[in-house]
Amino acid sequence: MKASDDILVAVSGGGDSLALLHAMSRLGWRSVRAIHVDHGLQRQAAAWGARVQAAAMTMGVPCEVVRVTVTRTGEGPEADARAARYQVLSACMRPGEVLVTAHHADDQAETVLLRMLRGAGLAGLSAMAGIRAFGPGRLARPLLAVPKAALAAYAAEHALVFVHDPSNDDTRYARNYVRHALMPVITARWPQAVSAINRAARHARSAEELLAAYLANDVAACSAPDGALRLPALLALAPKIQGPVLRAWLTGQGGPSMSEAKGAEVLAALAMVPRSRRQVLRFGRAGALQRYRERAVWVPGDQQTAEPALRQAWTPPFVDRILSDGRRLRAVPALGRGVAVSRIADRALTVATRTFGQRVLVPGRGHRAVKKLLQEMGIAPWERPRAVLICADEALIAVVGHWVCAPFRAGPDEPGLVFHIES
Repeated sequence: MKASDDILVAVSGGGDSLALLHAMSRLGWRSVRAIHVDHGLQRQAAAWGARVQAAAMTMGVPCEVVRVTVTRTGEGPEADARAARYQVLSACMRPGEVLVTAHHADDQAETVLLRMLRGAGLAGLSAMAGIRAFGPGRLARPLLAVPKAALAAYAAEHALVFVHDPSNDDTRYARNYVRHALMPVITARWPQAVSAINRAARHARSAEELLAAYLANDVAACSAPDGALRLPALLALAPKIQGPVLRAWLTGQGGPSMSEAKGAEVLAALAMVPRSRRQVLRFGRAGALQRYRERAVWVPGDQQTAEPALRQAWTPPFVDRILSDGRRLRAVPALGRGVAVSRIADRALTVATRTFGQRVLVPGRGHRAVKKLLQEMGIAPWERPRAVLICADEALIAVVGHWVCAPFRAGPDEPGLVFHIES
């Protein structure tokens, strides 16, 4: 982080986060503001939000309180609350802003132990990163090397009044059990346990970064130019490397991290070619891995809703046009390629996406179902709703980026227009 960064401090109201906010308010950042997430899980939650705002005001920091509804997913109350919290924190960030949290050395050690007990690999044992991309900016944890005792001493020195969430004492929750039952026993026998565990996490992160660099070549070899996963290339790799490459490709596409067991399950599914040559492997609300023929793509959950149909007129001269869905349609002059200018120079065209059951006239081939045409072109099912068709009257001229109907193609040395879409 740099002094020129805009800072958003996540403040729960506990002593750690208030100590962080107090310190950040004094360090000369260009802009500091605070945010408190009210999960609505405790009767005192609204009062805690008011106290956080009052504390922030005394530090000269503006503070927003945001109420969220925690959705039960079956992952457990801790995971559900965390998912809701980070979702709203991301939504409240400004472009380029750095979200700062008060995770400290003891939190990091607890995270390592929890993940180890769940059988995590290198990525899991690396625990929390000091800084990483997040939302429209970055997420920073500047206190990972600072023990909790130091933060408590800082809060006492500056007379910071903080709230105590009684749920943090409930050892039915895994992290609380590690914190209150396991860590005291461990540190009684090994006083330097927290720093030693955190050092092990740093070693795991170094090894994970080395492995990622090693896998990058295989991921690139298995990726199509558009980022899709080329399944024959993946399945041709040595069996032991297929899982790590699949997991690295998926996270690189913005998908969730996968356990070894989940990765093996997905690989087994991809190795079985369905009769329809189509598969949809869902990852809950995160999204889905969609396969068509020998390619697979990651589709985030927020992109799986149906898109409205597009239908617009396009008249000469065919200059760049912004479509109603925000994409730009371009017609680039090209000699001997694309649609012959002479065949459309005086015609009004229609630009449209396909509709259910639609049929079009293909000169020389009669009326054809658009679905079948797109299948013949190898366009994946999830790409078909966004495929742009260009027609003159009833006749299909082109499917942008994929195909030009023979009677409309530019001949050798004939002026043509190549249509393409920019997102």
